[in-house]
Amino acid sequence: MDILVTGFKPFLGESINPSEKLANELGSVTNVRSMILTVEFGKSFEVLKTELAKKKPDYLILIGQAGGRKNVCFEKIGLNWVQTNHADENGMTPVPGMIHAASPLALMSKFPIDEIYKKLKKQGLPVEISFSAGAFVCNDLYFRVLNEFTEIKTVFIHVPMLPEQLKTLDTRPALAYAEQALVLKSMIELL
Repeated sequence: MDILVTGFKPFLGESINPSEKLANELGSVTNVRSMILTVEFGKSFEVLKTELAKKKPDYLILIGQAGGRKNVCFEKIGLNWVQTNHADENGMTPVPGMIHAASPLALMSKFPIDEIYKKLKKQGLPVEISFSAGAFVCNDLYFRVLNEFTEIKTVFIHVPMLPEQLKTLDTRPALAYAEQALVLKSMIELL
């Protein structure tokens, strides 16, 4: 079995991104390889697409940070929509609209999300299922992969911020790195 895990570099002025740290650590697990992507509309997908052309994995696990999430979230749906007030790391702010005009408004993941979620929840791990990966680069990447690589079991996983990322008076939830890593390592063991 071959598993490819991706994470993102820090973005929006952050100095760290838990998804980058997690992808790098998971890349040391047997049968798992990892790569780090920039937070750029379209480009992150093109870089990943080049890697997938070389070798398609059995499972593709895309990880990104989502400020405001308290648990590790398994995204069931990629939306065919982009809309944000934030520029990506290349300074590009897209015009709101569909990512791919000839495709459905949403695509469902073929990854065994429900089964994995139930087993991880039974272990008492901080997980949940989400039906919106947002409308920023994370969702843009997810939808493009689901649309073009239908044969790969792909999931996007949003992880919370780390406690060390929170500034004074920041009330957003955070989750320790060790807990995030335990969820993802347990998921890989289940696969």
